[in-house]
Amino acid sequence: MDKYAILSVYNKKDIDKLALFLEKNGYKILSTGGTAKFLEEKGIKIIKISEITKFPEIFDGRVKTLHPKIFGGILKRKGKDEEEGEKQNIPNIEVVVVNFYPFERVIEDNLELDEMLENIDIGGPSMVRAAAKNFKNIIIITDPNDYDKFIEEHEKNKGEISTSFRRALATKAFLSTSYYDSLIFNYLNESSPIEKEIFVLGGRKLQELRYGENPHQKGALFYTPPESYIKGIEQIQGKKLSYNNIKDFFETMSLVEEFKNEIFCAITKHNNSCGAAVGNSPKDAFLKALEGDPISAFGGIIGFSVKVDKETAEEIIKSFFEIVIAPEFEKEALEVFRKKKNLRVLKQKKFPKRKFNISMLDGGFLVQEEDSVLWKDEKKYEQVSGEKVDTSVEKDLEFSFKIVKHLKSNAICIVKNQKLITMGTGFTSRVDALKFAISRIEDKDKLKDATLASSAFFPFPDSIEIAAEYGIKNVIQPGGSIRDKEVIQRAKELSINMFLTGIRHFKH
Repeated sequence: MDKYAILSVYNKKDIDKLALFLEKNGYKILSTGGTAKFLEEKGIKIIKISEITKFPEIFDGRVKTLHPKIFGGILKRKGKDEEEGEKQNIPNIEVVVVNFYPFERVIEDNLELDEMLENIDIGGPSMVRAAAKNFKNIIIITDPNDYDKFIEEHEKNKGEISTSFRRALATKAFLSTSYYDSLIFNYLNESSPIEKEIFVLGGRKLQELRYGENPHQKGALFYTPPESYIKGIEQIQGKKLSYNNIKDFFETMSLVEEFKNEIFCAITKHNNSCGAAVGNSPKDAFLKALEGDPISAFGGIIGFSVKVDKETAEEIIKSFFEIVIAPEFEKEALEVFRKKKNLRVLKQKKFPKRKFNISMLDGGFLVQEEDSVLWKDEKKYEQVSGEKVDTSVEKDLEFSFKIVKHLKSNAICIVKNQKLITMGTGFTSRVDALKFAISRIEDKDKLKDATLASSAFFPFPDSIEIAAEYGIKNVIQPGGSIRDKEVIQRAKELSINMFLTGIRHFKH
């Protein structure tokens, strides 16, 4: 009985090589559309699918392979369906080679809806699923990189393909259809994926990493179409990025995004800002940020909201940093950075804007919307104690609350003149976070008239008393403690200007 192979691919890499091998080994090649034309031009004999189905391609090629004779041939079980297959004149299909219309590529082109829908492959995924379901009887190949592996397996075993190899190909086939469907779902979906009963996320590996957070952990970087911030990063110079580097620069630029309309610099270490400032120039912003904690800044990540110039670059290379990332760099600045060949210099096309984040659990995962707002409403905050403040303090209130939003909880930050002076992050006690932040400042006069921000409410007045002791004049916090009245009363007694936002910014 004749044996057939179906070849229907968009990506035609090496398909002629595989077709010649199959032809040499006695397979008749079934094909259609562009694949058939391509193979015929290579001198390979093709049987059009319509010759088997006795039914023409219809609706501008929308329906070609969706036919009982084709799917019967793919789904037929050896030792069980032969008699019925012969009765219905079903071909003996043994190999299916398919890859899909490039929805992943066109989704990035942001075409009109009708054009996008025309690029959704139906026959291809349908054949792939059918063949993968019947992998004990059918070979399904979806990746051109597997052609040589199949040829080697076929030659080594004289045409007898092992169940384990078949299963591996089928597993990859279902992975390809799952990813393909996730792209289509996420394109069509207009509501938050968190609102759905099933959460779907598809990603493509961008690169293997040297390791994860530690050398004994494996790591890889994936991106999700269509507009991937990570894929849009251009590394201009420096060593290969590590897992920690990527997490750090993403969190750095997530903070910088809050200040994208200002001249701003952030210096990050282990996902927390140890320096941050608004300046009159990139150099001014960097130097002010560096003053916040020059010791912790060593080996950190520097992020800018604006183009980096030569003068700024010359200041940066005076110390050791892992990464400098910005929207743009002057040519002269890049020449300066070349003096530090291991310094990673990254250029980003846009600022990161994550819609949701995921935390993996054993047997499940947590999904939440990104903390993408700063204030609860347009009013921003309510002043509950103290005197009227001037514009400079108002700027510091907003600056400090943006900074503390991006610090690990429990978090405290203290700022003055839109510059981070000190911070305390990741403490189990809020008052300990404040004590630590203050302990890091040698010149306590810097704290006089400063602004303190807290990521969550103060459960007791003790933090307010400590702040007053060091001359901190302004405090901004969410409020919401059962002791709010007590805390506010203490602020009034200590002549502290206190502001409540009504919104908490925990970051675990």
